Amino acid sequence: IYSAIDKKELITVFGDYDADGVCSAIILVSLLEKLGAKVNAYLPHREKEGYGLNKIAVENLIKAKTKLIITCDCGSSNVEEVDLANSKDIDVIITDHHDVPDKIPKALAIIHPKLDKNYPFKLLAGGGVAFKLAQALLKKSKLKDEDKEREEKWLLDLIAISTVADMMPLLGENRTLVKYGLVVLRKNQRLGLSKLIEVAHLDAQKVDTRTIAFSLAPRINAAGRMDHANLAYYLLTAKEEDKALSLANDLNSSNLDRQRLTEQTVKQAKEQDVDLKDKLLFFYQEDWPAGLTGLVAGRLLRKYNRPCIVMTNNNGNIIGSGRSIDEFNVTDALEANSKLLIKFGGHPNACGFTMPKENLDTFEKEMKKLASKQLKEVVFESKLDIELEVDFTTISWDLVDLLEKFQPFGQANPEPLFLSKGINITNARKVGQDEKHLKLELVKENKRINAIGFGKGKLDIKIGDKVDIVYNLNINEWNGNREIQLIIRDIKHV
Repeated sequence: IYSAIDKKELITVFGDYDADGVCSAIILVSLLEKLGAKVNAYLPHREKEGYGLNKIAVENLIKAKTKLIITCDCGSSNVEEVDLANSKDIDVIITDHHDVPDKIPKALAIIHPKLDKNYPFKLLAGGGVAFKLAQALLKKSKLKDEDKEREEKWLLDLIAISTVADMMPLLGENRTLVKYGLVVLRKNQRLGLSKLIEVAHLDAQKVDTRTIAFSLAPRINAAGRMDHANLAYYLLTAKEEDKALSLANDLNSSNLDRQRLTEQTVKQAKEQDVDLKDKLLFFYQEDWPAGLTGLVAGRLLRKYNRPCIVMTNNNGNIIGSGRSIDEFNVTDALEANSKLLIKFGGHPNACGFTMPKENLDTFEKEMKKLASKQLKEVVFESKLDIELEVDFTTISWDLVDLLEKFQPFGQANPEPLFLSKGINITNARKVGQDEKHLKLELVKENKRINAIGFGKGKLDIKIGDKVDIVYNLNINEWNGNREIQLIIRDIKHV
């Protein structure tokens, strides 16, 4: 990389169209610019180019006279594309974190935690892997130590977004990166990110993993799902206030369109005739938006409690995404059927693929056969993993403060669920748009605590009922007041 910088050769950072890929690309481009590199970014179009390094992109980069491609959040399975680049004297460095196929590309270097036997943490996001390369580049740079430290620190916000958005486990190194990334995010120096927080009506000082997962990441992802990921890239690198605000509003509008289309597609998928004797469910409609297949698969997984694959037609090929349960590694299943596919990639619980339409029936049959074998003994039902049964009367600020030390919560480090029994309902009312939510006052002996059940407005709960509850402990802040509040996850009449 330093050789390319010294020779003023064009370096292209090739990202992906999701939040992890966009943030990864910005991490490397912004640092390379500071190190004096001649550098640009290339983000593929989800529907026209698909996931990963592709031949259209490589041909474009050959014409642009790129001499070094650095991939972010992709590249591990792009054997032919790397060969094409090599044949035109373009070096390729791959930074990735997805499951590694049996055959890997002949790249100049592959930076991947799962390929490095000595690296102690295997579960970095694409942004985390890009950050490792950034750290190494800084270490070798001629910058002063305090400047190296400053440059490194101000990249952490993007790693927090990458890691949470890509649903990577918040354990080990990820937990550290996200914890300090949230600190940087709250002190945010990125104009575009500030405007995105503003148009989403969020409190910048209270940004946490939930904010990223449910507010920031969906808006960043909406760019690649609805149009082109460049929109998110331009926003997060914007330097002018008017431009940043305009882009933030565009992204917000794209997200609203995405929500509307997702609801429509989920509704259509639920109307399809599926056999619940199958261990793996397939959904297909020719005119579904390719950018939404993963979101829809996730929603269907939650409804049917079993692996789901959602597919659509794109220029004569099938594009699909899968979401799976822990007992079925969906990307390994694709690997086993790779001869039927044009390209694929993913994680144990999430995947994406492209295949010729004529292979659809065979693919569905083979995948179902594999799932049937592997999931023979699995009972498909929704589960709540309860941490502890708690005496309701002992809930206190000491317990809430103790739980705060386990932050940040997220994938593989979920907010703990508690069970309390024999609780009296002394107030109950439906709140929110369409009275979707349930606001409760709960009492046992001398302990009185307010609670809210999001999406539980249809439950038959009334004053005088006695219930058992499963909940998260939460702090509700309003008008300068702070009170303990329970977030109800499940409720049962006694």
